[in-house]
Amino acid sequence: MHGFGFDSSSDDYKVVTLSSCQRVTFVDMCSVKSGVWKRVGISPYYHQFPHLSSWAVYKKSFCPGAFVNGAIHWVVPGREPGSPSVIAAFNLADEVFDEIPAPSGVETLNFILNKLVVRGGCLCLMYTRKYGQTDVWTMEEYGLKESWTHLRIQNDMRRPLGWLGDEEVVLLTKYDSLVVYNRTNGTLRKMRIDGHFTRVLDGCTFMESLVSPASIGPESKT
Repeated sequence: MHGFGFDSSSDDYKVVTLSSCQRVTFVDMCSVKSGVWKRVGISPYYHQFPHLSSWAVYKKSFCPGAFVNGAIHWVVPGREPGSPSVIAAFNLADEVFDEIPAPSGVETLNFILNKLVVRGGCLCLMYTRKYGQTDVWTMEEYGLKESWTHLRIQNDMRRPLGWLGDEEVVLLTKYDSLVVYNRTNGTLRKMRIDGHFTRVLDGCTFMESLVSPASIGPESKT
């Protein structure tokens, strides 16, 4: 697993990777400002997936973390074999793990298959059920278990890609097309790109920044 975020305490962007060897998961971090990698330590979590298929493990192993509130978040197995999965948060400034309370009512057995994303600065947990149903949980107040809100999309979609404002979510369908779901009135509309309906095999969202990574390098004077 990997993640990318900004450490405001050191004014630096950082890359974090989790890599396993003989059931030990190492945590490594790279400072974009210095360009130096260092080994932070060993993850306290049990990063083994004996109950998942090899394909599910393959997809899970390349899952990017969600950066919110100065920490990178992943859904990981618990600290012991067979223990419930948790939302782990790696704080970039303190270089330690913490745990974020999961929403009530999630399926513990399939919790590891959930995907974490960011919507409007809030941590979101997404899980696609059978028959195309997608659960979207949003933590409106960071760290507060009671602040999780729930939305279920009752349509046959492959997965959500991102949000348009507070009311609309962009979804990728099993037919490789994009649709926009309005959670207020429950309607769907096809999404056009440059005025055309476009086939989309996969995608991700990003946030534009006025800061160039090159401007914070060791030779930068800005």
